[in-house]
Amino acid sequence: MTRASSCARAPRRIGLIGGIGWPSTRDYYERLNRLVGERRGGLASADLALRSLDFAQVYAAADTPGRVEAIMRQAADDLHAAGARVLGVCSNTGHLFCGELRASTAMRFVPVDAALAHHLRAHGVTDAWLLGVRRTLVHPMFHDTLNAAGIRTRIPSEPVMQRLDEAIFGELERGEAGPRTLAVLDEIEAAFRAEGARDVVLACTELPLAIARRPLPFRLWDTVPIHCQALLAAAEADPPQDDDEPCSRPT
Repeated sequence: MTRASSCARAPRRIGLIGGIGWPSTRDYYERLNRLVGERRGGLASADLALRSLDFAQVYAAADTPGRVEAIMRQAADDLHAAGARVLGVCSNTGHLFCGELRASTAMRFVPVDAALAHHLRAHGVTDAWLLGVRRTLVHPMFHDTLNAAGIRTRIPSEPVMQRLDEAIFGELERGEAGPRTLAVLDEIEAAFRAEGARDVVLACTELPLAIARRPLPFRLWDTVPIHCQALLAAAEADPPQDDDEPCSRPT
């Protein structure tokens, strides 16, 4: 076997920027490893590098222009130094601060919005409601990407988004699905039923924790498994030829 062919067969290491928050990072880690185990069998697991951020620091910096971008850039540099060549951010809202990473040539950045658009289009979805943090829902990222794929996007009313934020930051980010979360899901179900909603995107990586406690009667699209599938596909794709990069990677 030639060097080039053996390198092409080895999946590239996936770098994950996590910690925003830790419950969804745990979900990414578990899902990626389970997917690799299902595909390869035996004791196979995913080749991952994780840079877990302090959510309190990131949250405090969110309104300072360029600050979160700098944190993300440093985290990506750390992962590249650890041998990662595919990059994922374990947070939908975190993607709002990844403009520079999207243009990076050092690693292949796999954006959650592009993965979601491809998946929804493949399943014939033409109209989707988005649930998540208000900052994410009012940002053009998901809307522009899904609209370009022929998918109409809709979001809850302002009061509902505010109450959903309170539930996400007050409970779900701590790994809890308490009374605020359950109450706002009741409100969302009533509002979405009145609008005739069918397809609902869980555009917050902590929302599956809430749905496990209080299911919604719609066709739900969880971005976490969709994004994990896209990350693995990128890792398993033939890498660009680079004679300076050895087949072996740091462990």
